[in-house]
Amino acid sequence: MEGRNVIVIILCFLLAGCLPQFRGFKLESQARSHMERAAALEDSSSYHQAAQEYAIVAERYPSTSYYKHAVWKAALLNIHPVNSKIDYSAALFWMKVYLGLSVSSKEKEDATLYVAMLEHVDGLQAELSSLVAVTRKQSSDIVTGAQRLRELEAELAQARDELKEMKEVDVRMQRSRDKSNSSKSLELAQKPSELNNDEDNTQQLSRHNALKPQDFFPYTIQVSSRKNKEASILEAMESRNKGNSGFVSHVYIPGKGDWYRVFIGFYRTVEEAEKAAFELKKQEYPHAFVVKMPFAIQIGVSSKDEELKKLEVALRSKGYLAYSVLDRLYNNKIRLLVGAFRTEKEAAILAKELQREGFKPEVVQR
Repeated sequence: MEGRNVIVIILCFLLAGCLPQFRGFKLESQARSHMERAAALEDSSSYHQAAQEYAIVAERYPSTSYYKHAVWKAALLNIHPVNSKIDYSAALFWMKVYLGLSVSSKEKEDATLYVAMLEHVDGLQAELSSLVAVTRKQSSDIVTGAQRLRELEAELAQARDELKEMKEVDVRMQRSRDKSNSSKSLELAQKPSELNNDEDNTQQLSRHNALKPQDFFPYTIQVSSRKNKEASILEAMESRNKGNSGFVSHVYIPGKGDWYRVFIGFYRTVEEAEKAAFELKKQEYPHAFVVKMPFAIQIGVSSKDEELKKLEVALRSKGYLAYSVLDRLYNNKIRLLVGAFRTEKEAAILAKELQREGFKPEVVQR
C-alpha cells in the first residue's frame, strides 16, 4: 500500500513538471494557426483581415516565437497601399511596440523612420480635422482657412505618397527575406558556426568596401513643402538668418506637379536628427519631421571660401540655393551642395539641369 502511494506521488510530480511545457506547446500551436491564417489572407490580398490576425497573435501570444514577426506585420499591413481600410493609428501603435523589442540597429533605424513619418501623418490629419471644424464655425476666416486647408491636404497627400513608396519597397524586401529565411532555416540551425563565419566575413567585406558612416550626413529635417519656389527659398534664407542651415530641394510628384521642400540641417544619425527636430518643433516649425535623403548634387570642393562663394552666387542667380558641408574625406575641405534626394535617380535629374546651366555637377552621398 505504501509503495502504491509513493508511485502516485511521483506521477503527480511528473505531471506537474510537464504541465508548463504542455501549455507552452499549446500556445505555440495556437499562435502558429493564427499566423498561417494571416499568411493565407495576405497572399489573397486581404490585408485588413491579415493585419487583424497578426494583431491577435501579438495581443494573445507574446510568449511565443511568433510574437516579434506578428507585431511587425500588424504594423506594416495596416498601412499597406492596397489595404482598403488603412489605419495609421494602429500602424503607429504596433511600430512603437516593435521599437520596444530586442531588434537590430538596422531594424531599429527602419522602425524609427516609420514612426516619424506616421506621427507626421497623424499630426497633419489632426490639424486638418481641427481646421475643418474652425472653417465651418468661422465664416469670416473661410478664405484663409480654405487656403491653409489646401496646403495641408497637399502636404498630407505628399506624406502619404512618400509613406506608400517606403511601404512598397519594404514589402518587397520583407517578402524576399521571409522566403530566404524559410528555405534556409533548417540548414542555418544545423550549422551555427558557418552562419557566424559568414556574418563575420560579410561585416569585414562591408567595412573594407564602404566609407565610414560617420563621414556622411544622410538625414535632414523637412519643415515645409509648397509649389512656390521663391517663397520656399525665402523661408530657407530666413532660417539661415536665425542660425539654421536651411536649403531647398525640388521634387516632381506625378499628378501633382513641381514642389519645393524646405529642409534644415544635415545629420549623421537618425537620433541626432530626431533631437534637432524636437527643438525645431518647439520654435516655429510644428510640422518638422526627419527624412532620409542620402544623395545631393556637388558643385564644387575647395578650402577657399571665396571660390565657393562665387559659385554660390552664380547658383543663386540661376534660382538654386546651395549649402556647404565640411567633410574630412576631402582633407577638411568644404563641399558645396545643392538639394537633397532619396535616390540617385532623383538627383540625376537636377544634375542634368545644372549641367545645361554651365555648372559641373556630380551626384554624391551627403
